[in-house]
Amino acid sequence: MATFEVRVVQVTIQPHNNADALEIANIKGYQSIVRKGQFQTGDLAVYIPEQSIVPEWLLRRLNLWDDEKGKGKLAGSNGDRVKAVKLRGIVSQGLLYGLDYLYDGLVDLPYWGMTLEDDSILKVELSSEVSSDLGITKWEPPIPTQMAGEVCNLHGYTLKYDIENIKNHPEVVDYLIKNDVKVQITEKLHGTWACIGFYPETIHPEIFGNGNVVITSKGLSGKGLAFKNVPNNGSNLYVRAYRDIFADNLDGVGLDCLVGHPGEPVFFLGEIFGKGVQDLTYGFNEVQYRLFDIFVGGPRGIDGGRYLSPMEIENLTELFAKLPKLSNVPVLYEGPLTCEVIAEYTDGMDTLNGQNIREGIIIKPHDDPFLSFVEVGRPILKSVSEAYLLRKSGTEYN
Repeated sequence: MATFEVRVVQVTIQPHNNADALEIANIKGYQSIVRKGQFQTGDLAVYIPEQSIVPEWLLRRLNLWDDEKGKGKLAGSNGDRVKAVKLRGIVSQGLLYGLDYLYDGLVDLPYWGMTLEDDSILKVELSSEVSSDLGITKWEPPIPTQMAGEVCNLHGYTLKYDIENIKNHPEVVDYLIKNDVKVQITEKLHGTWACIGFYPETIHPEIFGNGNVVITSKGLSGKGLAFKNVPNNGSNLYVRAYRDIFADNLDGVGLDCLVGHPGEPVFFLGEIFGKGVQDLTYGFNEVQYRLFDIFVGGPRGIDGGRYLSPMEIENLTELFAKLPKLSNVPVLYEGPLTCEVIAEYTDGMDTLNGQNIREGIIIKPHDDPFLSFVEVGRPILKSVSEAYLLRKSGTEYN
């Protein structure tokens, strides 16, 4: 699962063919534009990723503070948020904070040192996580009114969900390509993540109308919280999606036979989008919902559950017959993965009405969701388009 981290990385430097004073620092699949001579291949540095909020003292160290305006030179109202930019024709994602290669005479060993706000030196190593040491936090967008509402604590009954960026895990891509794994590539829609879950038994009758429904957003779900299915939440996007798609057609009874796992909870994960949700509306005046995942709990509840493969979801014809308003995100490709396929489908226009830039794609093994990797776990990855990263005044609500 994707997590926000600020880590010490090793950089590889290559020339910037369109700028004599700049170079390109490569970090796994990412690239950051740096001053020429600032780093050498093999150096360690701190990689500050997109969505980071950088404190003033560090912006000053990075020469990214404007004294006249009293703010940083980055994105956001305070100029302190890291966002992708294009510098002389090359996209730069994230910042690099340089380290010093020092020598400890006491133990007769060299080490990499990171300068802190008070000018003290912290010894670091490759892969050290240093966000708290530098005071860097993740940017969280404000929650619009229609995405807020009354919530309750359902710790242990909700899912934690996110998708790793393909640039963080080139080893997974290499595995899928070299082993000729058939994948499904779907379009990543720009909306808000919504999870609607059904438990076979009543879990909170005093909160939910029928006691076995979990309605939640990505941010809330990760904290073990869910929206109450009550009249006061009638205008809430997530509750509206449940009532529109599920409530009149399916009350949770019979889900066990639909998915073939009797007595287990079932979670439908999808994207809510359209007018009033995000800046990309895809031409819809009404709120839309598209399914991209189904999770089936195991004998130990969520901890023992699993995600269905795309092939298994395709075979749920009876389920989709009972839920006529439930449809999947657009499928763009099915077949063996190649670098050319990734490049072809990541960029371009959306496939819903062809009038919006494509946010990107999601890549999943088509038949087997259980391929195991130490770092990423479930091998589901996202590839985000360059045009989406560079768009102006876009919204990023969770």
